[in-house]
Amino acid sequence: MEVTTENFKEVLPSILQAVERADFVAIDAEFTGLRRKETSRYCELDTIEERYIKAREAAKDFGMIQFGISAFRYIKEKSSYSHATFCFYLLGKTGDMLYYDNTSLKFLADNGFDFNKLFKSGLPYLSILEEAEKRGEFVNQALEPFPPSPVKVAEEKARKFLIETEEKIDALLEDESREVLVLPGGTLPGFFRKLLYNNIAAKYKNILIRSLTTDQERNIEIRKFDSPEARLKFLEEERERKLDEKVGFTHVIRKVLESGKPLVGHNMMLDLLHLIQKTVQPLPDTLEQFKNVVKANLPTIYDTKLLAKDPPFCVDIPITSLGILYSELCGKFSPPDFIVEEGYESHSLSGGGQAHDAGYDAFMTGVCFITMVKKLDGSNWKNKSVIRSKHLSQFSSRLNNMNSHDIPFLNLVGPDVQTDRSRIFCVDCPAEWNVGNVHGLFNMMKPIKIVWVSSTFLYVIPPEDIDKSGCKQYLKGIQASCPPMVRVRLYGDTLSVKRKSQSDDASPGVEASASRVHEYKRLKSVGSDQLSKMTLESPSMEEVPPIYANANDNGKRMKTNQDAATDGVFAIPDEWCEIPDREGRPHLVPLVLALFIFFKWFW
Repeated sequence: MEVTTENFKEVLPSILQAVERADFVAIDAEFTGLRRKETSRYCELDTIEERYIKAREAAKDFGMIQFGISAFRYIKEKSSYSHATFCFYLLGKTGDMLYYDNTSLKFLADNGFDFNKLFKSGLPYLSILEEAEKRGEFVNQALEPFPPSPVKVAEEKARKFLIETEEKIDALLEDESREVLVLPGGTLPGFFRKLLYNNIAAKYKNILIRSLTTDQERNIEIRKFDSPEARLKFLEEERERKLDEKVGFTHVIRKVLESGKPLVGHNMMLDLLHLIQKTVQPLPDTLEQFKNVVKANLPTIYDTKLLAKDPPFCVDIPITSLGILYSELCGKFSPPDFIVEEGYESHSLSGGGQAHDAGYDAFMTGVCFITMVKKLDGSNWKNKSVIRSKHLSQFSSRLNNMNSHDIPFLNLVGPDVQTDRSRIFCVDCPAEWNVGNVHGLFNMMKPIKIVWVSSTFLYVIPPEDIDKSGCKQYLKGIQASCPPMVRVRLYGDTLSVKRKSQSDDASPGVEASASRVHEYKRLKSVGSDQLSKMTLESPSMEEVPPIYANANDNGKRMKTNQDAATDGVFAIPDEWCEIPDREGRPHLVPLVLALFIFFKWFW
């Protein structure tokens, strides 16, 4: 069943009832994109924290435009499962700014997605946190508007409109069979509207005047009340109704979470992150905080992709994408009988559904889950619902970590897999390098696996038979044969050779001038009559770096202040001529400055 704004209010009670009766709920979602930046592309050697951050960025940047729910219930007397499936079109919050990936939208369109239905009738939603904040704001919000101030009416047309409207309202107040008077607003001038909200509202206390859109036309509704209390109660109910409309789809998700029914999805990391971001609360910055949010808000979770990657299914079904997995399981592993829940709509095993429709994908996910657990339980599967199987304990609250070399899943309720990547090589290379260059550098070990992170950085995974000590031995030969601008190290090690920088060009034993700051004392001007006694003072002895203190080794002597005074007019410290610049050459600026002052005054 497709659910939009046109039928949501009508079918909501039956949806909530189906969730309440279910043994578990299968879910699926469709998005407007998967990644916004190239740096957000998944890498096989992402840490689990890096993978969470990339998935979080996608959930924050892109929209969730369709969500499928399929509620499954075991009927022991018939040894079969009933199911009810719902497909929600989601437009989201008013004013939301989200990204749309053209490739993703074209993919959905090619698979029959109805974008007209999305934008015309898509459901709104607020997160549970936003809803609570809105209700908190109600405490400080006044329901009654400010007392209106009547305006003067000079024009004949305006006075006539005012008199006619008052007559209509008087007739409304006397007619007990009517509660509402609607005035056409399509051609109503702005000043006439002002008369309604000011003059009419000031004269009649137990009426409510508001703008109302009916049949795509903005009209004016005048509603009468028996007392001020009745008017206030109506305003409270209207405020609650408007908030409920904004909450929309989140009513369903709240019921799913409060029911405690397990959630089942296929490769569902992105589905889960989008669900939390859109309908629960903003995703936290760190993985540990995310796990705390999951523990506090979500029930047990199962990922059918993880089940499919374990024996016996991985042996007979090497490709585990949802459509192929569904077809193979139905053909090879004898699924139980499935019947549509009475009074509901759903799909059947005989086909007819459209892949990448969130509702049909949720149905296929539920069928795959039941069929695989039935196979694991063997002949005992009829005694209970599959959700109570002891074989599920190893898959509980674990999400498949797709395209990962050595971290198969994300554990939502416990510590994650600790990996040893000390055998893996990290390579910095020029942007012009390709696979052939990498194989040439690592020609002593075959086969290798190359994982590109960017155009200038990659990982090389050696064969399984080479251990850490063997990789260290290979590393020495590889580093010795590295061409310029290529550096190789083992995962977790720091670069043994620094990148080329300004400090690489400095003379041995001399730090770059930018890393050390000297505070030279300014030239003292004592007056024109004492210029002959003027001296340029050098840094104090404590400030002289150790390398300068050994200048005697070059046959030069450090001059003291007393030596400078005996020189008469000027004393130029020797070390000023020895300070190297970034290229290793002596600084000439102090010397030139001293000579300039000397010749200017004593030529």
